[in-house]
Amino acid sequence: MNKKILKYLISIIIIVLSYGFIYYKLKNHEALKDFTIQDFKFNRLRITFIAVVFVGMILNWSIEAIKWKELVKKITQIRFLQSTQIIITSITIGIFTPNRIGEIAGRAYSLEKGKRTYGLLVAGIGSFAQLTATVVMGLIGFTLFLLCFPDKIHINSLFNEFTALFILIFTLGLLWSFFNVQKIKPLLLKIPYLRKKTEQIHFLSNQSKKSLWAILLYSFLRYFIFSLQFYLLFLIFDVQIRFLESFVAITLTYFFMTLIPTTTLSELGVRGSLSIFFVGMFTQQIPGIILATIFIWIINIALPAIAGAPFLLVHQK
Repeated sequence: MNKKILKYLISIIIIVLSYGFIYYKLKNHEALKDFTIQDFKFNRLRITFIAVVFVGMILNWSIEAIKWKELVKKITQIRFLQSTQIIITSITIGIFTPNRIGEIAGRAYSLEKGKRTYGLLVAGIGSFAQLTATVVMGLIGFTLFLLCFPDKIHINSLFNEFTALFILIFTLGLLWSFFNVQKIKPLLLKIPYLRKKTEQIHFLSNQSKKSLWAILLYSFLRYFIFSLQFYLLFLIFDVQIRFLESFVAITLTYFFMTLIPTTTLSELGVRGSLSIFFVGMFTQQIPGIILATIFIWIINIALPAIAGAPFLLVHQK
């Protein structure tokens, strides 16, 4: 009984911290203080874009639920709705942890005792696949930036072309490595950092290529969905930017977000700063950039975290 009460208390603390964090971020963001619904002019196209962004949120986390179902199928069989519940509950847990690392622990904790270690491993694979998609798209975006916008970097054009070629080769190598961990495992285990993760590397190397393809495909689908959402939010908030420019800026923003370690309190600020820097290279409509950055966080992170809180308590019963 005491153990059950403790679990409830922990769940309530997580919910309070999650809701408190969301309230803190929204209440203290400067761009939202001057934003009023009266200043926002609705028209049919804008309403359509808003609807697509919200549908994108549902698709985004539905694909992640399918991905989680695929990841754990060798450990346990779960239904789609059960997987979806686990995903949004893990968002609630992870929202106030550094780089939302708590999501991985939350998913593993949803499994039965004795299977949670494997749950951590497969959650790590899913996270690594999403990271791979983000890095690959970021490198492609950087290549397009060098080739299509040389005026933004005042370096010799030949240097840009050689750099772009090197990045493309590196990108292909990264993708090859994801599917061939077994072949490069001895090399990976010589790296001091990865030597501590021997079990994870062994586990990853034993995954079938078919399963890895499915997981990576789901990761790329998610990436394209939240990138499209970001672009549509630019249009909703009247940020004048061409599609290719927005593609480059969005891919670079997400890429550098993965490279910069953030605490929960700084994540939205870092995301906003990166958006202003990269999108700001093509347009000076800073308020619209900031609002798009805030609202994609609200729609894709805050709302699912709020929705996941009740399941956190139900899970303890």
